[in-house]
Amino acid sequence: MSRAVAKYYDSIAHIYSDVYLRMEYYRRLYRRIGEVLDRYIKPGMSVLDVGSGTGFWSLYMTRLGARVTSLDISQMSLKQCRCAEKVAGDAARLPVRRGVYDAVTALGSVYNHLSDVGDAFRSAAWALRRGGLFIADIDNAVGIDMLYEYLLFQNPSKLIAAARDGVVRGVWESADGEIPFTYYTYFYVKSALARAGLRLVEARPIYLAPPLPTRLLQRRFRLGFFEKLDLLRPLAPLSTTVIYVAVKA
Repeated sequence: MSRAVAKYYDSIAHIYSDVYLRMEYYRRLYRRIGEVLDRYIKPGMSVLDVGSGTGFWSLYMTRLGARVTSLDISQMSLKQCRCAEKVAGDAARLPVRRGVYDAVTALGSVYNHLSDVGDAFRSAAWALRRGGLFIADIDNAVGIDMLYEYLLFQNPSKLIAAARDGVVRGVWESADGEIPFTYYTYFYVKSALARAGLRLVEARPIYLAPPLPTRLLQRRFRLGFFEKLDLLRPLAPLSTTVIYVAVKA
């Protein structure tokens, strides 16, 4: 999967921002992520931005006063990244020293590109100082959006697998076609974080009750009233995407 992901992002690195930041769907997602970063990332913090891509969030956190290291598997994305410090590497096994970062971020469904998150979470915990922050958004395997996906585009049996196993391997309908993607339930992620020594302190829902499948919402539809449902944070386990904030014990 890593090779396919690197190949995909290499191919779109030169147009990534133009394609995704023009979509209302992703602008809303980015606004919600920005709200979380504004709360948790402080001046002087040392941050490892995993899956930094062309550097949108690395630059955002730099403007917040953090010292950011941008890491990505896509060489072409790193070339596009106007970041101070760049490292080529895989989110599954971070090529960094132990306990040197105040925060590890992975933004833009980075962990959904991995076939399992266990090793990746342990690697993130390895990189963090005690009390350090872990912040990531991960697309959910169970929710209204995935119900659309299973019934209309994939296989209904995957809904049963998601409820039973907490993990579903499928595809992501990107702006440029489908690529391999793994969806994780909230409870699977929470458990995997705990096993890695990361204590969940906040989970924010994004697109809790979309009126249409994500594949259609990405085509410039506006959500209006439905966006307000994201304020119902206890229902995060059923949202399309969850922003997880955890602390290294």
